[in-house]
Amino acid sequence: VAGLQEVQATSGECTFSAFLFLLFQILNESLSFLAACGRPHVSLNRIVKGQDTAPGEFPWQISLQLNKRHVCGGSLISDEWVITAAHCFYQDLSQYQVLLGANQLSNPGPQSCCLGVKKVIVNPTYAGQTSSGDIALVQLARKVHYSEFILPICLPDASVKFPPGKVCWVTGWGNLLDLPSPQTLQKLQVPIIDSKTCSALYRTNIADGPIPRVIKDDMICAGFAEGRKDACKGDSGGPMVCPVGQSWVLAGIVSWGEGCAIENRPGVYIVLRYVFVWVCVVCLVQFAQRFQGVGGLKQSGSVRPWN
Repeated sequence: VAGLQEVQATSGECTFSAFLFLLFQILNESLSFLAACGRPHVSLNRIVKGQDTAPGEFPWQISLQLNKRHVCGGSLISDEWVITAAHCFYQDLSQYQVLLGANQLSNPGPQSCCLGVKKVIVNPTYAGQTSSGDIALVQLARKVHYSEFILPICLPDASVKFPPGKVCWVTGWGNLLDLPSPQTLQKLQVPIIDSKTCSALYRTNIADGPIPRVIKDDMICAGFAEGRKDACKGDSGGPMVCPVGQSWVLAGIVSWGEGCAIENRPGVYIVLRYVFVWVCVVCLVQFAQRFQGVGGLKQSGSVRPWN
């Protein structure tokens, strides 16, 4: 019996090892950002003054468009997947497009491409605006070809930390307070704010205001207590990226805030390291379905993939 148990254990270990190897191979193919992510061909310091970005400076940035009008930002994480905010989706999927490789919305240029949306998968913990899990994965209608202007961003696993004070970058085509929305992709440096400080800020000046919003475990704050600089409407779903080693990593997704650039109301982002496994599993399942010849369900009309 002891010998049999030993053989069974060895067999189980081999099976598990084979499973891990297969899992790695599938993930390596389905999450192709592993080899090429977070390394733009254009230096981030190319533009010293102003907030305009250079073409190719943030090649993972996408524009989520509703009937050809920009509504949210997002980030390319592989050759067929984009990650953005769940609250960006409120119409039929057939009305959405994803613009990649663009620096100017009014003149995207030949280096850009605009693709339809095949599928949207919302994080199961999402329960409405300002809730946890404000994340959605968008499967593009077809795979994209990487170029100097279209590259994926790296995703952080649970071991990657973003300490308070770390300076990161937020990008988007969102509103510039009282000015018209910019046509050129904007960039802004913001420091990370620890959750306790952020919660305290959101509890200030609320005597006649709404009930203070809660900064949950999968959220992170960034910005300035004095206001003046912040993400704004139209930036939702867009990336906050931080340098880690030689690459740029997607630290957070623009989720919500109280107004724009208001004192004591920094921007709130969903932390990616909390959902890294979920992202991998979703991509793995979708790849496995295609590998087995079982295509994903096609969505049409008012039917949404998370209902």
